[in-house]
Amino acid sequence: MPHSIRSRMPLHRLIPWFLALAVAGCGGTSSDDATDQSAQSNAAPRPACENPGEGAPPKCQLPPPVSCSDDAPGEGGRSYPVMLTSASGETIAFQVLEPIGGIDCARGHPLVLHGHGFGGSRSTEGFENYREAGFAVISVDQRGFGESTGTVRVMDPEFEGRDLIQILDWAEANLDYLQYRNEPGLPEALNPNLVAGAIGGSYGGGFQLLLHGQDPRQRLDAMVPDITWYDLRYSLNPGNVIKTGWDLVLVAGGEAGSTGGGNDGLDPIIREILAQGATLNRFPDAGLDFFYYHSPAYRCTGEPVSVSDAPDLLNYQINPPAFDVEPTPYPKVDVLLTQGMKDTLFNFNDAWRNFECLKALGGDVRLLTHQTGHILPVEAPEELQPAEYVDPTAGLLELPGFQGAAGQFACGKISISDATLNWLEHHLQGKPLASFFDGTGSEVCLSLDDGRSISVPFDSFPAPDPEGGVLEGENVVERAVATDLPVASGYEAVATASQPPAALILGKAGESGLTLGGIPTARLTVSDLTGRSSCDVELDPYAAGCDPIVFVGLGKRGADGSRWQLIDDQIKPVRGLKDQAVIELVGVAESLAPGDELALLVYGFHPQYPASWSRDALVPFVNVEGTVQLAVLQGTLENAL
Repeated sequence: MPHSIRSRMPLHRLIPWFLALAVAGCGGTSSDDATDQSAQSNAAPRPACENPGEGAPPKCQLPPPVSCSDDAPGEGGRSYPVMLTSASGETIAFQVLEPIGGIDCARGHPLVLHGHGFGGSRSTEGFENYREAGFAVISVDQRGFGESTGTVRVMDPEFEGRDLIQILDWAEANLDYLQYRNEPGLPEALNPNLVAGAIGGSYGGGFQLLLHGQDPRQRLDAMVPDITWYDLRYSLNPGNVIKTGWDLVLVAGGEAGSTGGGNDGLDPIIREILAQGATLNRFPDAGLDFFYYHSPAYRCTGEPVSVSDAPDLLNYQINPPAFDVEPTPYPKVDVLLTQGMKDTLFNFNDAWRNFECLKALGGDVRLLTHQTGHILPVEAPEELQPAEYVDPTAGLLELPGFQGAAGQFACGKISISDATLNWLEHHLQGKPLASFFDGTGSEVCLSLDDGRSISVPFDSFPAPDPEGGVLEGENVVERAVATDLPVASGYEAVATASQPPAALILGKAGESGLTLGGIPTARLTVSDLTGRSSCDVELDPYAAGCDPIVFVGLGKRGADGSRWQLIDDQIKPVRGLKDQAVIELVGVAESLAPGDELALLVYGFHPQYPASWSRDALVPFVNVEGTVQLAVLQGTLENAL
């Protein structure tokens, strides 16, 4: 199990530590697969299977496949690999894990697809609870990982998308015990339709949404994506500031997981985007277009990609033309979205936007949160950031691994693992939903860090409009904030990074305590020491004198005046001079004890962004003022003395 590490080194020394981590390949996400507690480590020996490479057909020594034909074995329970040659000439590898307890040829067995986390590989054993319940499981080596060859394209519709469709086609052609049913919402040509679902976390959640949008036969009936992304432009580059802590770890983990298996690593276009980002301290526009195309937001918004402004970057695109798949809406589908409130890579805002998009399609779509997720693999000094983080070298690619470093993999009394299995049993096998799902059809379950949860109606959930604007609603409290002293930015912030953040007091919890939830907002003015709060952004938003960077997040401290602590470890960059700019903060769910103080914390440097501080030496200090809007779900927020 991963364990936390504590570091007291000055923050400016964390930057080379991160770079060394990336070079050494010691990174990885803290969530690989938390949907199957019985899945085992990928270190288990694989059955003999030779991959000749260079497009040659793979050669596998397989046991006789279970089948409903008279002369074939029918007991099931085995696990064996399959390798196909993809449309791009690469190898697609996956594992078939048969149902346990015998094959029911009269009724058939639903299929569950499983995807691993970024840098991981398929599971060759495990999933006993699914297989004993009557499911067949296929665990996939995504392109560039495990024994699937090629470069890692990060869920490209034209590469990973086609590979996933090919896996479903193979399953239908070769597994004669799979279940089919007539779906009233599908055209006659698509019926009877394969009964299929999908599970997986992080990268293993992204594949589900990609496949559902791509598959022309609409074979996914139910999905459970955990801690996955909505828009990679936001996840990797919030506020147009590169999330270098996670980006370095993802690069290291992805390269190690791919090249360590004899594959080609990250695709050249991704390497170029990252290289330009490191050089410019911002991603190129064409790189952001690439990330957008690989995101659910592409289909949810329906807005196409424009590539006319960056032809040079597109020279790195393999198999042009790029962006061939149109941003058509997702088909209706039943989805259980699960999300970690402490996730600092794909945070609650990603889950909420996915929820809004998929719920609007008319399917049974629900959202449960928990206390685990991607946990950044380093910790700042205690005086600055007392949260727990995960050692990236501990339990690397372990399943589920990351739970010990965060909190419960549950929303109150609802086990996410139990909910995942029951969700598929209900939507694929017709079994009743467990009683713990009562109420979740109209409410979001928000997990609190004390083991409790709070249910919030999703038709009045406190979140800003996706098109922008401040948070509004019955439970919303607005407070004015302003810095007493200027906040260091850029080089000054790095040099003084061990200093505590500026705390702009919002109030304190009343006698009955206070519970916050939802996605807060702020309307902020960021000005230099002369009072200037705007630049001509049409000329160059990154011009000298116009490009400070600060980081803001809600924080709390005890009534005894102890150190400030970021709520759910969530921080949001604010880049450039601003004049009453609306900032969407990161969603939180937190209980405060009576007398606890609440503030907007402002940092000039933060270890989640170890190489993304401002390079603008002309703006070494800034003033921050404005208002904060947040939802008080229970209790009262009183004025601080």
